[in-house]
Amino acid sequence: MKIAKYITLFLVVGFFGIVLTEQLPGAMVPTAEPHVSLFFGLFEISLLDDITHFLSGLLGIIAVIAGPKWMVKYLMIIGGYYFLDASFFVINGFATSQPIMENLALNFPHIVITALVAVALSKSVKNIELA
Repeated sequence: MKIAKYITLFLVVGFFGIVLTEQLPGAMVPTAEPHVSLFFGLFEISLLDDITHFLSGLLGIIAVIAGPKWMVKYLMIIGGYYFLDASFFVINGFATSQPIMENLALNFPHIVITALVAVALSKSVKNIELA
């Protein structure tokens, strides 16, 4: 169960880290679109992304406090969400002829989240009844 806790805490730090880092001067490059900026000029981040990252971190904290069953449930939900997000955008990149390396680089953070969650769940879920 330790791996689920470590990965949940890692994700919490990452999610809150993104939101907090965006507050640093120069971290966000404005775009012409309202409520959308480029994180260090690379990743497009909207207000919806900020809300998603903040809520993902907040739910992670709640899951850690609530215990192992809730951490596994949290990882299942977050892993599923970020898996779908990465899948949609990777497929969209291929469908719109986005260069492969650019496509994978832009989606890399969510691919990593999905992989970490898969590892945590594969090590943890067999040890817990979710009922």
